[in-house]
Amino acid sequence: MQSRLLFVILVISTVMTNAHAAEWSGFAAMDFRTYANAPVFPEQNNLRFVPSGVAQPEFRHEWGNGAHRLTFIPFGRVDAIDEHRTHFDLRELNWLYQNPKWNIRAGVGRVFWGVTESRHLVDIINQIDLVENINGEEKLGQPMVSLNIPSAYGNFNFLYLPFFRDRTFPALHGRLRFVPPVDQNASEFSGSANRWHPDWAVRWSRTFGNVDIGLAHFMGVGREPRLLPRFDNGFDTNPTALIPVYDLIQQTSLDAQASLGNWLFKLEAITRSGQGKRFAAVVAGAEYTHYGLLGTDIDVGLLAEYLYDGRDRTAPPTPFNNDVFFGVRFAFNDAQNTQFLAGVTTDVETQAKIGTVTASRRIGEKWKIELESRFFENISPDHPRTEILTGYRKDSYIQFRIARYF
Repeated sequence: MQSRLLFVILVISTVMTNAHAAEWSGFAAMDFRTYANAPVFPEQNNLRFVPSGVAQPEFRHEWGNGAHRLTFIPFGRVDAIDEHRTHFDLRELNWLYQNPKWNIRAGVGRVFWGVTESRHLVDIINQIDLVENINGEEKLGQPMVSLNIPSAYGNFNFLYLPFFRDRTFPALHGRLRFVPPVDQNASEFSGSANRWHPDWAVRWSRTFGNVDIGLAHFMGVGREPRLLPRFDNGFDTNPTALIPVYDLIQQTSLDAQASLGNWLFKLEAITRSGQGKRFAAVVAGAEYTHYGLLGTDIDVGLLAEYLYDGRDRTAPPTPFNNDVFFGVRFAFNDAQNTQFLAGVTTDVETQAKIGTVTASRRIGEKWKIELESRFFENISPDHPRTEILTGYRKDSYIQFRIARYF
């Protein structure tokens, strides 16, 4: 079944590549992921070399001298071992109307807020597609109506979000899962929260010289779930699953970025209520870029950030309570757009580490190769209820992707 679905995705992508309809673009790719170790749990699939196929075609059509635009971006993946990672999503299907004084977008869309590298605290509109990537940057499409009003006093963005999307989680047999595994099909809502609860958000942003500032407020169902243990075999045994529970929250956020010569200073901060006691969290840091390394075209960026999160144990779990991040970025500025980024986030108290390496390079006009690696060190195997990354401790991997763009 998986091989048939993969074949269909690739055929559709090939047809779209050769179609003469206006504004078709997108990509189809094969991912080859290799895990460094056998899985921790016996129920996990022991396949160490895991292939998967992914396709994301994109269609855009404008009319009325550019005043109207229709966007359609479906997404699909077939994975060899994880039935939850084999999934389809509608990333975008929306209509945009714009004029000089305001614009409105209605349908399914994606919105990104934030400036920091290691964690996107303020980015709350779209739900995380966790089975795609644990970095939180892959998002599910969100039904919305978005009104944007630019003015001399800044840009005002108002969002109405009529439907809630559940977070995706790996299956029992998959890798990079929690302990015990999350039963994403048994999600619950607290209080008056439900999937059709109307959520609202507003954001103001403005540029002052070399400084960009954004202030936002969100009211509705929080995208981060609390994870409650389920005891199928009695309370005197170990829990068999984790149940996602979604709460009504209010979150106020600030993001800011300032450039000063070769320096770029970044800040994201939030305060949130509705999940235990009100708490605050912040990510702050800087990036220094050296242009023209040793007389070449290569630019090198050095990154450093501090992560703090003051939530208590009744709130959704996070590994980023008190952490530091250091990284390096290379931009080769060549015709192939070669990029390289490496970074490590370290828990100040436990010395647990999450490392990331990403690299990409174009081949000709249509092809691109990408490398992604994640490693986990000093992850405690003894405290799964307090150490959310316990299940990741043997899941370090390297992934190679070859993609064709059209």
